[in-house]
Amino acid sequence: MERERAEHTQTNSDTDTDTDSAATRGDSAGAIFLAFLAFGARAFGGPAAQIGELSAEFVDERRWVTRERFRSALAIYQLLPGPEAHEMCCYLGAARGGRLGSVAAGLGFMLPGLALMLVACFAYASVDLAAAPVACAMAAMQLAASALIVRAAWRLTKPLFSSGPAMIAAMAVSCAIAMWWFAPAGDGAIAAASATATSAAATTSATTAPAMFGHGLTAGLVTFGGAYTAIPYVATVATGDHGWMTRGELLDGVAIASVLPAPLVIFGTFVGFRGAGLAGALAFTAGIFLPAFSFTLIGFGAIERLLAWKPARRALDLASAIAIGLIVGAALHIVLGALGEWPLTNLGATRFGIATPIAFAALVALVFRVRSHFAVPVIVVGAGVLGAAFGAISSGALAK
Repeated sequence: MERERAEHTQTNSDTDTDTDSAATRGDSAGAIFLAFLAFGARAFGGPAAQIGELSAEFVDERRWVTRERFRSALAIYQLLPGPEAHEMCCYLGAARGGRLGSVAAGLGFMLPGLALMLVACFAYASVDLAAAPVACAMAAMQLAASALIVRAAWRLTKPLFSSGPAMIAAMAVSCAIAMWWFAPAGDGAIAAASATATSAAATTSATTAPAMFGHGLTAGLVTFGGAYTAIPYVATVATGDHGWMTRGELLDGVAIASVLPAPLVIFGTFVGFRGAGLAGALAFTAGIFLPAFSFTLIGFGAIERLLAWKPARRALDLASAIAIGLIVGAALHIVLGALGEWPLTNLGATRFGIATPIAFAALVALVFRVRSHFAVPVIVVGAGVLGAAFGAISSGALAK
């Protein structure tokens, strides 16, 4: 018994050389799936918030891997295409339960967002997104998600402040570059990619589920630096004279994805649905997520050997600071968009006036104070309900 207890303690020790195999961990694929299913159901706020929560739960609380190993793995995945939060879920699942654990973690993380997006796809035709209650609800949920992003940015950057001036400088420079890079990459980038799109319905081309899978796979392979980099490609093929949806519909899909507990690339489900129904939605989703699964399934052993190679650690530490800076910079751009003009959606017409910064400050204070895992969906959904009520009241008052 004492020997087993000692082995268990050693398994969960937080050391720099923690490169335990799945055999040491021993969690079943089912247990890993349920852990990430619960995590995915509250994964609001985009990649920064999701990665921050992954670190808090699976590094600090569960101690599946060390903080150093987590950051180094994040640096590697940042160099690869695909949504980095989803890739980190696959990596953590592989570290805990081998390749089956990787698949279980990835599926668990994406399924809540996929299910909600499918519901949104079916409801889209009957819901007026321009109606004040709906628009205000989405805007309020974006404010709540932005508050989660602020908390996540603090969690990601705080450990780097004790890592020396070189790490801090690398993070700051990459953060500034990300904010500059994504600043013009919203509505203007989509407009440039789909210059021939008209405000009327796009001329529908023949679309099939296999074609949707191919478009999704290509989109998944061009997402270097985050989901936003996939939007211009998707706009090129999905909108315009030879597409199957309008530019406005694409922007609506991005808007819906931004308030769901899912990677932002889940907007691909919406795109596929508009092209080929349910089969198209599932095919586009499978394509856009396939690279994120494949890199871990194929390269997990190589990634582990790289993490264990001491000469690479300093370079990976520096790369992790750069990766965190890029994530935080893109995330802060989203926060600024929620407080002012939203560059990727048509939510910018909806405002709460002077109440916007006040509500945002209150939400930031709330998410820093409340630590329950269940608080995240409650806060986001609660903000949506209050936003809808505000929209209904304000529109009623204007009508009078």
